[in-house]
Amino acid sequence: MVPESDILDWLTWPADQLLRIGGVVAAWFFSEDATGFTLVQMGFATLVLAAIVALFVFWQTLVEYCQSLWKT
Repeated sequence: MVPESDILDWLTWPADQLLRIGGVVAAWFFSEDATGFTLVQMGFATLVLAAIVALFVFWQTLVEYCQSLWKT
């Protein structure tokens, strides 16, 4: 059997990565010592997640559009 802690680590790994990316982007605009940095980090992480979801949703349309540009 797989220990429950290993399953939990697998489930939280994507959230950790999103928060890490959100923290990098938030650090471009805000000091990490700022009072609301955690909220800004979560906001940017949400935007990154929305961008990834949009990329998955519109992937085929984007590929078809790029292919039509390359043909001309």
